[in-house]
Amino acid sequence: MSRKEQTMKQFMAMAIFLVLGLGISWAQEGTGQAPTNNAPPPADNAPAPAFGQDNPPPQADDNPPLSSLDSPSLEPHAAARSFLLPSAHVSQSVDSNLSGTSGNSAVHGVTRALGSIMMQRMWRHYETALDYSGGTAVYSGFNKRFNQIHSLMGEQRILWRTGQLALRDSFSYLPEGTFGYGSFGGAGAYQSGLGGMGGGISGGSVGGIFGPGQFASLGQVPRITNSTIVDITEALTPRSSVTMAGGYGLVHFTGNNPAGFINSRQLSAQAGYNYQLNRKDQVALMYGFQDFHYPQVAGGSFLTHVVHVLYGHQISGRMNLLLGVGPQLTMIDNPQLGSARRLSVSGRASLRYRFPRASVGLSYDRFNTNGSGFFLGATSDVARFDVSRPLGRLWTVNGDVGYSHNSHILPTVTGVTAQSFQYLYVGGAAHRQLGRYFGMYFSYQFNDIAFDQSFCTTPGSCGSSSQRHVASIGLDWHPRPIRLD
Repeated sequence: MSRKEQTMKQFMAMAIFLVLGLGISWAQEGTGQAPTNNAPPPADNAPAPAFGQDNPPPQADDNPPLSSLDSPSLEPHAAARSFLLPSAHVSQSVDSNLSGTSGNSAVHGVTRALGSIMMQRMWRHYETALDYSGGTAVYSGFNKRFNQIHSLMGEQRILWRTGQLALRDSFSYLPEGTFGYGSFGGAGAYQSGLGGMGGGISGGSVGGIFGPGQFASLGQVPRITNSTIVDITEALTPRSSVTMAGGYGLVHFTGNNPAGFINSRQLSAQAGYNYQLNRKDQVALMYGFQDFHYPQVAGGSFLTHVVHVLYGHQISGRMNLLLGVGPQLTMIDNPQLGSARRLSVSGRASLRYRFPRASVGLSYDRFNTNGSGFFLGATSDVARFDVSRPLGRLWTVNGDVGYSHNSHILPTVTGVTAQSFQYLYVGGAAHRQLGRYFGMYFSYQFNDIAFDQSFCTTPGSCGSSSQRHVASIGLDWHPRPIRLD
């Protein structure tokens, strides 16, 4: 039996499990609200419904199953609401290395005009969420005059008494990768201008084995990313639950691509069993599967199997801790390269903590990714730290640090000649409220990408590292949420 036939059989088996789980859930009597991960406007606290209760009051889940695609909330017992939330901002940036060169670079100006709209609509058995951010970036003194920026996330949930089925799709058309928010002027500029007002970026919606894997950027090379996921959560008892998910994603570089960035396709699936030890502690066992394809390269594909043991600890409204670790098996069957089996360690850890006057987040992930356009697959270590704090009534400051290290899986036959690369960004911003609906911000970010060899297809024709400084000033508009219920 060929590898492709084996892959199709595995995918069909997982699809059958999804359909069976959905059929069992629909056979149950009654319906009710299920957990949601969207962040609605602040609301009064509401009591949690009993297990299996019909028509409970809508509210966000404070502690979803560890193996699900939803994240715990730091807002205890936040009631879900239907609302519409627009926002917009204009900014002017000074960029020291817009083209991503390794030698001498020229300073360019970038003017961005961006807007976002976020909508959440709640019904008795359904929830719909849409989140769009987009606009344009205009360059001065650069060989390209402007780039479009578009990011759209959609989510539809079907709810029943003890579970939910979620359909998620994230699409983006951006001039840079999502890690570091370079298309928006940096992480600080994004959080101050759009992120804090409800605007979303598709690469940050669902991560892990379903994420787009864009963990580095070099120059202005527009790319289309899309990820479609179907997932189901079903409670077996008040303490135990199962989850299943399957998804398909792609990364496609458009227009002029002189560096030879590599397009990729990805098929992913995962299933998990979760058990609630007590109100604060939860454990889970999860299995994940990835199938990577590279349409530009004949025989460019590999499979990944991963198993994680997960532990979660939560103090409602204050702290969320998640730890997971397990084996990862990478399987290569290539006509030119032969067969190979590589056993390694995969893991994840995240901590979110809310102090009385500040919030911090720390995360680490190790798993196989698509290679960020540089490699035919990569084993990636990704870490991120962020902090935000209000200063008085009008000022808020935030900081963000991200780091990724990526080692190639398949030998490179196109793109860069390096075997590994690392990417670092460090940034921050200060935001000041100007009246009820307007604000202004100042931000700065430093980016550094370094390869172990030249990142050109012709060895010796360019260097192995590139640095970049971006400073921005912006004005944002953010009205109050418009209630829809």
